[in-house]
Amino acid sequence: MTDKQPSADTRIEQARALLTALEHGDDESVDRILDELARVRETVMFREVGKLTRQLHDTLANFVLDERIADLTENEIPDAKERLNYVIAMTEQAANTTLNAVESILPYAERLREQSNELGIQWQRFRQREMPYEEFKSLTRDLSRYFDASAGQLQTIQQNLTEVLMAQGFQDLTGQIIRRVITLVQDLEHSLVDLIRISGRRFRPSGDNAPEVASQRLGPAVPGVDKNVVQTQDDVDSLLSSLGF
Repeated sequence: MTDKQPSADTRIEQARALLTALEHGDDESVDRILDELARVRETVMFREVGKLTRQLHDTLANFVLDERIADLTENEIPDAKERLNYVIAMTEQAANTTLNAVESILPYAERLREQSNELGIQWQRFRQREMPYEEFKSLTRDLSRYFDASAGQLQTIQQNLTEVLMAQGFQDLTGQIIRRVITLVQDLEHSLVDLIRISGRRFRPSGDNAPEVASQRLGPAVPGVDKNVVQTQDDVDSLLSSLGF
C-alpha cells in the first residue's frame, strides 16, 4: 500500500473483494479487508491532522519571527547605528583630548629634564669642591628660578594628565553601548537562523529519499519517559519532522 490515498478503482476492488468474501463466508478475508480499509481511513485522517498541525505551527512561528525581525529592522538596528556613531564620536573626542594633552605636556617635561641635568652637573661640582664662590652664588639663583618655574610647569603637567584621565571615562559608557549592540546582533542572528530553518523545511527530502534518523525510528518522545521531551519550538519541529510533516 502506498503513502497516498487509494484511488476509486482500488476502493471498488476492495469492496468487491469484501462482498465476495462475505458471500463465501470467508471470515478471515473479511476481517483482513476491513482492517485494510480501517488503516487507510486512519492513515488519511492522521496525515490531514499532521498537515494542519504543521501549517498552524509554521504560521505561528512565522508570525512571531516576522514581528521580531520587523522590530529589529525598524527600531533596534537604526538605534544601534546611532549608538555606534556615538561610540565613534566619543572615541575620537577622547583620542583628540589625550593627544592634545600629551603634546602640551612634552615641552614642559623636556624643559624640566634639561634644567635638572644642567643643575645636576653644577651640583656635583659643588659637592666635589670644584666650584668657586661666585659660581656657587649663581647656582643658588639658578636653583631658585628652577624651583619657581618647575612648580608652575608641574602644575600644568598635572592638569593635562587629569584631562587624559578624565578622557578615558568614555570607555565605561561606550563599553555598555557596544555590549548592547552585540546583544542586538546575536538576536538578529538567532532570528535569521530560525527564519532559514523554517523556510528550509520545504526543501528537505521526503519519502523514500529522506535519510533515516534514529529518533524517527523511535517515534515521538513520551513526556516523563523519554529524555527528549517536547518543550521548545525546536522540539515541536523535530516531532513534526519525525512524523513526516
